[in-house]
Amino acid sequence: MQKKWLYRLILSYLPILFAVVSCLVIVFFMTLNETVRKQTLRANEIYAQNVVQVVDTSLRGIETPTIKGLLLNDRVGGFFQEMQGSTPYRDYGVTEALLDFMSPLPMIDSVYLYRRADDKVLMQSFSSSLPSFGDKAFIQRTLADPAVPVWSGLRQMQLFPGDREPRAVVSLSKAVPYFSGEQGLIVVNVRKESIQSMIQEMSRENVDVCIKDRVGGIIGGSEQSCSDEGGREKISLTSAYTGWNVEVRLAGVGAFSLLSAFSNLWALLGFAAIIGGIAAMTYISHRHYRPLGQVMNRITALAEQHRERGILTPGSSDDEFAFIERSLEKLIEQANDYERQQAEGLPYRRAHMFKELMEGSRDMRPEEWSRERESLGMGGEWEGIVVGIVEIDAYTSLSTEYPARDLALFKFMLRSVIQEIADDCGEPLWTEWIGPDRLGLLYRRRPDADRPIDPARLAAMARQAGGWLKQNAKFTATFGFGSAAEDLPGVSASYRKALAALDRKVAEGPDRVYVFGRAGEQVGAGGGMDALVQAVREAALAFRLGSDEWEELVERFFALIAADGCSKEDIVRLLKLLEAQFRREMQELPPPMQEIWAGCTLRGIPASTADFEWIGELRGPLLESLREAEGQLREGRMNREHYDLANRMKAYVAEHYGDPDFSLTHISEAFEGNAKTISRIFKEEIGEKFVDYLARLRMEEAKRLLVESDESVQTIAEKVGYLYPMSFIRVFKKLEGVTPGEYRKERQGGESKQKRGG
Repeated sequence: MQKKWLYRLILSYLPILFAVVSCLVIVFFMTLNETVRKQTLRANEIYAQNVVQVVDTSLRGIETPTIKGLLLNDRVGGFFQEMQGSTPYRDYGVTEALLDFMSPLPMIDSVYLYRRADDKVLMQSFSSSLPSFGDKAFIQRTLADPAVPVWSGLRQMQLFPGDREPRAVVSLSKAVPYFSGEQGLIVVNVRKESIQSMIQEMSRENVDVCIKDRVGGIIGGSEQSCSDEGGREKISLTSAYTGWNVEVRLAGVGAFSLLSAFSNLWALLGFAAIIGGIAAMTYISHRHYRPLGQVMNRITALAEQHRERGILTPGSSDDEFAFIERSLEKLIEQANDYERQQAEGLPYRRAHMFKELMEGSRDMRPEEWSRERESLGMGGEWEGIVVGIVEIDAYTSLSTEYPARDLALFKFMLRSVIQEIADDCGEPLWTEWIGPDRLGLLYRRRPDADRPIDPARLAAMARQAGGWLKQNAKFTATFGFGSAAEDLPGVSASYRKALAALDRKVAEGPDRVYVFGRAGEQVGAGGGMDALVQAVREAALAFRLGSDEWEELVERFFALIAADGCSKEDIVRLLKLLEAQFRREMQELPPPMQEIWAGCTLRGIPASTADFEWIGELRGPLLESLREAEGQLREGRMNREHYDLANRMKAYVAEHYGDPDFSLTHISEAFEGNAKTISRIFKEEIGEKFVDYLARLRMEEAKRLLVESDESVQTIAEKVGYLYPMSFIRVFKKLEGVTPGEYRKERQGGESKQKRGG
């Protein structure tokens, strides 16, 4: 057998020679790079000085006109000297002075004057008092520190407390009078963007400029240009005028920045490497070949011993690896066949076993389960199990928006993130897909743990996974966890509890973690279907009557749905009931108002459970469409002839409904009209008969007193306008379906139950 490998080893070390030569080339370019670097740093230093000079000159160009144009201006001075307050005419003259001052200085964002005498703030376009001024904190901080610099650092300014987005500015503050500041302040705000634009005009290629204030706030330049990542060298100068720091860095360090870390020692090492590499090449080759020769001798001896089995010995033309390759091919082929047989059907078997455990459809003896899990490669303890379910949010829309390949990638991403977090936390986890959008999780107790895993710990891990998805993925997921199962038969119960916890997503929303049995999972705490139907009726009635309480009642309706833990099917039925109840109530309005309602469309009413994931998707559109309809109805009512009269009559009834003798005759006399005419106007404009409206108003007050007070039924009856309690009880039962005593017992009992549940 020829020793081809020996010669290959010798030839394989020839690249060392080229590597050494390359080192010498690098040394040459390193020296060249160092020279260029020093020249570049000197040029950057001069450039930084120019930037400091330009910025200082520009800011002085604002400070000088401030002193001449504002501090020495008669109208501005008069504003600070007025002790009894100023007139609009005088303020107008001051604002003209401010506008004249700003017009030649485009860098200025705004200017305002603060007068200490009466805490008045005057700008070029408005005036305000200090307590309600958005930049109050800056004024107070400037007045409290006499040694404050002439130019502030970068700050976020809001001129009005209600401003949505603050503006980034640097501010020049001047005391009035100049030395004492007893009369007030002049504040000139310069936009950060103006300074950045000025720096960009001076920018050079391959150079980053960064301007920072005294505390490190970035006034000019970007986060990248101010970063020291990559070991970029910088030139830093501090302005004696503003105290700001100007930093100049190379935009791209390139490959030669690494060479600057080397010294001249590398040149000597390069020459030594050439000599040492050539000398060691032959020695190392012989040394490395020695174990290979021993292996070949053993393989040859083994082949001689098993010649009768048909094992070929090395030929005279074979090299070392040709024989090894032929010997290993057979072994690899046999190993692959065995692994392929074992791997075929393993994912399916694992998924099928997972499904059987979740459903509890297979009763296995301990020894049978032990054999099964060993064949699936799943050893370890199988006690203290907690089942969880992960559901991809808005999966239907994702399926429409993304192709199947992307959906498969999303699922792989979700599964990998959950598995990686579990591995990092040391929690054994088995995951399998149990539906198109649901991933089953089976957590086991750690081998070193003496009690089942806490579902709260799993919830924290789930929140970590959900946070990662929110930041890095294009979808979110909702988690549901059951309680711990002590043994294998309890897995299916834990699975059902995880499903029950996940069902809370419909009421409480997606992208959350739900644990079965936690505080807040009080199914039925909202009062049941009767309370929901009553809420629908009250909301529709309040909407028809034009009461502002309708929106609060609709919000209460959604809150009751969430508290009762209604299913999707129940939510669809309840919202269709709400739509029908509103339509029924609107039929009581006059024909012109009915026409307006007929032209309105209620959004947020789903046709089926597939149209939404949780009630939050329906609440906003429904409320918005009802507000639009309310606006159209209000406009229609205001255009009617007797709208104001009807509103005054409603107010009169609300004031006198507690009078037992109050009737249609009284309101007719109060408004000097015929009883029939008043009744007709009441019906047409309010949409309800006077008698029914009065009875309902009295019952609403009676219900409030029954729940909120301990007064007797007779006392409440007298307060709401009934001399005889029996009449009150009869009317109450007719409208509410129960007697006052039963109503009080139900409501007060329900409230105490909710308090105990919370």
